[in-house]
Amino acid sequence: MIRLDLKSKLTLSYVLVAALLAASLLFMSKYFLEKQFMVYISHKQDMKNEEILEAVTRAFSDDGTLRDSSLMAFLTDLGNSLQEQGVALMVYGREGEMVYCTSSGGESDCAHLAGHGAIPGNDPCPDFSEAYTQKRYEIKRDGSPLGYMILGYHGAFYYNEGDRVFLKEFNRAFLVMTIIFFAAAAGVGLFMAGRIATPIKKVTERTKRIAEGEYSERVDMATGTAEIDDLSAGVDHLADSLQTQFMLKKRMAHAYSHEFRTPLAALQSNIEAMIDGLWSPTAERLQSLLAEIFRLSRMVSEVEDLVQVQVKSDADGAQKRPADISEMTELVLQSFESGLRQKGINLSYERSRCEAAIDSDKFSQVIFNLVSNAVKYTDRGGNIKVRTFEGDGKAVFSIEDDGIGISGSDLPHIFEYLYRADESRARGTGGNGIGLSVVKAVVDAHGGTIEVDSAPGRGSVFIVALPAA
Repeated sequence: MIRLDLKSKLTLSYVLVAALLAASLLFMSKYFLEKQFMVYISHKQDMKNEEILEAVTRAFSDDGTLRDSSLMAFLTDLGNSLQEQGVALMVYGREGEMVYCTSSGGESDCAHLAGHGAIPGNDPCPDFSEAYTQKRYEIKRDGSPLGYMILGYHGAFYYNEGDRVFLKEFNRAFLVMTIIFFAAAAGVGLFMAGRIATPIKKVTERTKRIAEGEYSERVDMATGTAEIDDLSAGVDHLADSLQTQFMLKKRMAHAYSHEFRTPLAALQSNIEAMIDGLWSPTAERLQSLLAEIFRLSRMVSEVEDLVQVQVKSDADGAQKRPADISEMTELVLQSFESGLRQKGINLSYERSRCEAAIDSDKFSQVIFNLVSNAVKYTDRGGNIKVRTFEGDGKAVFSIEDDGIGISGSDLPHIFEYLYRADESRARGTGGNGIGLSVVKAVVDAHGGTIEVDSAPGRGSVFIVALPAA
């Protein structure tokens, strides 16, 4: 199978369409033009025949005989002129007697004209029969018959020199126009194919580089063609997403290598010291080692949470039951009383009953993670405000703090897996970049929305809205 690039196929399609249009135009033009031209020639021949009839009529006297010998000479000149045009002239009197024939040799001699072809130099119209035909015209004056005239010729009519020149020039002009039409179609085809194929080729090359791991370059072009512009924008968006995921993977590898290295280093140094006899395995040291093991176990569980966090509403539909979010929030807040007292944070809770169809276990994790973040990133002596209420058919949970806030550059990414706005601060507070991604997944699975408004030094506001039960 022959493979052609898009530019060649588009150019070929333009040329083929041009060929079809040119052939159709040529056929229709020649057909109608020649038909009209033949009508014109026929009309011109009829007018000429009428002129011949008038000339012959003038040669007759009222009694049906020729006026004088000079008029016979006129008919002879007329007949010779017509014979040069391939037309035979025969004139008959009132009683049917022959008055004149082109051959001037009598009726019997005129009969030979029926077997002759066209005289050299005159071309018969190809669309008419070349058989010998005759037309009879009555000679009258003031309504009285004087005789009749017969014009005989081969075919319906003959082209004269002017007719042949016209048709020849027309065919030549049409051929030139056809060539120009083809050249213009090929030029337009090449231009339009280039306009379409070049950006697609650029996008194709860009996707190949993306497949090779090069994410930084962008297509970034506007062609004016909606589909191609959407395609290039989609490829750029894909590159952005892949680059973000790649950076998140690197960040995850770096973060977890650091997180795992610290407890492992503590375990290794303590165990080596005990083996070397430098330290005795006291209960306190063993308890410290056990704490590091718990820490490692917790981090492994967090990684498992990351793998299993893909929640689907259809799969979980059977576990959703109407529940009061305000009561659930009350229970979660009770678990933070100790931490709030230690940091001296003032927490207020405006409770109003609001019900939604939820998976209680998963949605309690949403509330827990949001409250946990607010406590972590609110300074000592700060304030946290929690509200639950219903409005516009929505069950709403909101939490507001006056903590350190989130920068504008980090805000669009906070729901991405493993994204941490400030890694050093996150490590200090135990953050791992999983909590908010879990929150977003659970809220989406419940058909809800989550909004956030935050700025550095101003604190943060998170608002979760679910369809009310």
